Amino acid sequence: MRPALVLLAVTATAVLGLAVPSAHASTNAQRPTYLGSLTLITGDHVTLHKVGRRLVPAVDPAPGRDGIQFATAGTGDSLSVVPADAWAPVQAGRLDRRLFDVATLLRDGYGDEDRSDLPLIAPAAAPGTGMALSSVDAKAVRVPKADAAAYWTQLTQSRAAGRVWLDGLRKPSLDVSVPLIGAPSAWSAGWTGKGVSVAVLDTGVDATHADVRKSIQASRDFTGEGGELADADGHGTHVASTLAGTGSVSAGKYVGVAPEAKLLIGKVCGGWGCAESSILAGMQWAVDSGAKVVNLSLGGTDTADVDPLEAAINRLSDKALFVVAAGNDGGYGAETVASPASADAALAVAATDKSDQFAGYSSRGPRVGDSALKPEISAPGTNIVAARSKYSNLGTKKDRYTSLSGTSMATPHVAGSAAIMVQRHPDWTPRQIKAALMGSAKRLDNATAFDQGAGRVDVARAVNQVGVTDPPAVSIGRQAWPHSDDQPVTKKVSYVNTAAVPLVLRLSLTGGAPAGMFRLSANEVTVPARGRADVEITVDTKVEASDTVHSAWIIAEGGVERITTPVAVDREPESYDLTVHTVNASGDRSDSNFTLLFGVSANRYRPIWTVGGEGKVRVRRGTYHVDTVISQPTGDGRVTSRKVVRPTVQVAADTTIDLNAADAKPIVIDFDRPDVRSKAVGTGYGRRLPWGTLYAGILGDTFERIFTTQLGGPIPDVVADVGGAFYVPDAEGGVEGAPVTYNLAWFQGGELPTGFARHVADGSLARVETTFRQVQTKRSGTKLWLVSEPEFQTGSGYGLPITLPLTRTEFHGANGEDWSAEFQQWRVVKGQVVTESVSSGDVVKHAPGQTYREEWNTAAFGPALPKDGLAVRVNDTISIGVPMLVDSADRMGASLVDSAETSLYREGELVGTSTEPGQGTWEVPEAAAKYRIDAKVERTATLSPRVLTSWTFSSVRPPPPQTRKGGALLPLMAVRLSPLGLDPRNHAPTRTTKVGVTVGRQPQLPQVPLSQLTLSASFNDGVTWVDVPVVDGMATVVQPAGTAFVSLRAKAIDREGTGVEQTVIRAYGG
Repeated sequence: MRPALVLLAVTATAVLGLAVPSAHASTNAQRPTYLGSLTLITGDHVTLHKVGRRLVPAVDPAPGRDGIQFATAGTGDSLSVVPADAWAPVQAGRLDRRLFDVATLLRDGYGDEDRSDLPLIAPAAAPGTGMALSSVDAKAVRVPKADAAAYWTQLTQSRAAGRVWLDGLRKPSLDVSVPLIGAPSAWSAGWTGKGVSVAVLDTGVDATHADVRKSIQASRDFTGEGGELADADGHGTHVASTLAGTGSVSAGKYVGVAPEAKLLIGKVCGGWGCAESSILAGMQWAVDSGAKVVNLSLGGTDTADVDPLEAAINRLSDKALFVVAAGNDGGYGAETVASPASADAALAVAATDKSDQFAGYSSRGPRVGDSALKPEISAPGTNIVAARSKYSNLGTKKDRYTSLSGTSMATPHVAGSAAIMVQRHPDWTPRQIKAALMGSAKRLDNATAFDQGAGRVDVARAVNQVGVTDPPAVSIGRQAWPHSDDQPVTKKVSYVNTAAVPLVLRLSLTGGAPAGMFRLSANEVTVPARGRADVEITVDTKVEASDTVHSAWIIAEGGVERITTPVAVDREPESYDLTVHTVNASGDRSDSNFTLLFGVSANRYRPIWTVGGEGKVRVRRGTYHVDTVISQPTGDGRVTSRKVVRPTVQVAADTTIDLNAADAKPIVIDFDRPDVRSKAVGTGYGRRLPWGTLYAGILGDTFERIFTTQLGGPIPDVVADVGGAFYVPDAEGGVEGAPVTYNLAWFQGGELPTGFARHVADGSLARVETTFRQVQTKRSGTKLWLVSEPEFQTGSGYGLPITLPLTRTEFHGANGEDWSAEFQQWRVVKGQVVTESVSSGDVVKHAPGQTYREEWNTAAFGPALPKDGLAVRVNDTISIGVPMLVDSADRMGASLVDSAETSLYREGELVGTSTEPGQGTWEVPEAAAKYRIDAKVERTATLSPRVLTSWTFSSVRPPPPQTRKGGALLPLMAVRLSPLGLDPRNHAPTRTTKVGVTVGRQPQLPQVPLSQLTLSASFNDGVTWVDVPVVDGMATVVQPAGTAFVSLRAKAIDREGTGVEQTVIRAYGG
């Protein structure tokens, strides 16, 4: 098992701290948050922080890529970092943009702390080997991050056609619902799905559950997590049982839709989610194994592109019908249908409740990009009771069953209905099955076709119906504005009769569309026996109507037949073509650019691709913000980048703008010292808009090749920044041992400057004398200063590498900004950087001309209490998040651990155990009781390899006022152990060491006097202990000659009986 990087924090009561005058400390600024680090496909390394409201990246180019520049852009919690040599392949569609969305990559588990490789879906002819994905002529390639730069070189030299995709993650998105769709009526006629193979590609299955055990025909694990099908999540078991459960455990109450279907179980979703390559492999396996229906209750954000999952569904749908959940993002409005439900051939399923009301959470159409009709059918998805995996607590448990809601639950209702239809018509194609289910659906009165598709599935009608339409839906797509010259669009609808007698159908339109928008060519049609007859539907968007999406249903009725065919169109709102010309500094049109378009009044964020230096996008009338970086070779193998921002582009007609790199001017920073060099620099800006904040910038290693300009004058809601990390070279001319460093930042309101110049004098800066100690050999470090502009809460951050141990002088800006320092310790394992620990200081305001002192990586590493109250009781829930490994200063941090265990006891009885260090949540009885929390953590480290803590306290359900304010803080204590005078390796230079012993609580709690405070020391890793007196918060430890390490154990009890005992094995070196 890979060690986990666990977030930690400490309270402000440590003995050793930052020597900052209290008047200079920020009181309301939020400490920057370390979010993680990752390696890009290019081999470049990115560290991400949250500083104020802004996501702030720090980049370190891969070896051999010095001088590369990076464009950054994002909104809210999204941020992309794209190196300059990836701009062209991203723009040309040869490279997936998600490969550079660093915020999402970290959230989805692609960070360096989470995995050592980068999973890709690459064309079959591209470099690298991996599992074949024949449905999309591709392969799943796992690129070791240590080899990413070399792979990138091979990839850029390859001529393989096709796009390289991130192997991204998708997410797994019956007593009343099954009868509601008419399944019992189908069963009574003998249609139970008997013998039909249906694949469920999901989180696996609890194969011991009697409702599905005998239905499983075959199974396979595609996650690479050890071949186990056991469903730890519970989602897959619920879906499989909704589709084909026998209901045996409930004596027939919770029977699935097709109880005699055969299940092919493909586990494509593991602990991190559902890898796209796993889904692709599962889809191919399903059709190769004879599946006629494939259930996909999973999905992810759709784009206008055809992604690999959509392409695979379209290609494989001649063999099986893919029934796919539409998604659960209906709360965000239109155009939220997920991929791969967005595939042309997929049957996209929306959700209703058990009263035939459309579910508000169900994703809505139209489809992103072309406004096609999606979803296409609906089914019950709210409060669905089905089998519960014994390995899972998902949902509202009801014995061996559980209740869940979502389009994931609606989808197996339709897949089960499809299985019944395959049994009923074994010779029908997947397209015919899809048409039959849509044509027989019950249209709901409370939703449009873009909500429900054809309507709610009605399998009882489907098995008896003889007529279908081809196509099963008519989707006109988007009709461009203006509409005064729109020409009517006519589509053919063929009615197909599978019966041996003619079928006479009366035709009508319903759905409340504007008068005259939809017209039929006939009111009646006679369809010959086993034949077809055509009618035409004309859509006229020239009629008086609102500029939005419109839909209707063609209803064909005759005898018991009722065939429903949805028809839809998007009447585009007032929109125009916006054309952008990108021109380099030589005056030539250039495609070497990274250009983005942002909406000012509405949240619209999209790239602009250029061909021949020209890009054209269709936009609604309004105000837009355009940002570009245009690069140009310098002749020495490097490039110069010029950032051009046009924050106000009014579009009220077809509009053309020129973004000319020649308008940008240089950035020049010089120093009193003549020998200062730059290591990492950047410039950018944030703009606060009604819908949120956008950010864009450029990062590099020197300002000599970065130019900037803003066109059109100042904008009040813009704050720009210029800054970087600089150093005086060490004796070898390098940066790792630099004796003097500078971290600088300037903020400017109103505009990104057109050029920038500053002279830096040491006397105008804050000076910090800094010591970095060593915890283990063969370790390096990085020191960052993160800075935030207090009013706008934008920021930046730049780091410098360190050889440990080290003492140096650090200068940083002191113009009223909020600064916070961070230290990272790391090592290189098989070519990959592994971050072992992160420690961040509090937010400070340092004064110019003043000197301060810091120490980092100083023993002893042990537990402490966070400032933000992560030890609380809310009603009858106790939650803690106490750090177990921090250094002796007032800092927050993270550390890799090998194993951990945190257990809660009530009156001596175990309540529960968590495998997270110092973290857990437990339900407890209301009454007052005595509690104990035992926490232990182990890591591979020279110092503090094992830390144990035991807290004892009393607790009762807090009164309502405290609960409303976030609960009652638990009266936990932590003892800070601070050995003084340690050498650079954290060893005691003499046999006698003073150790500070300070007891801290959560700052909001009163300080209850102590009745006992003791300290013990061990010189043989905890085998034996000796008592050490504590006098006025200080103890004197005298170690025997030859001692290698000193372990410490502290115990404190206050007058209310609250206690803590902490043991730190190998607290410092002897």
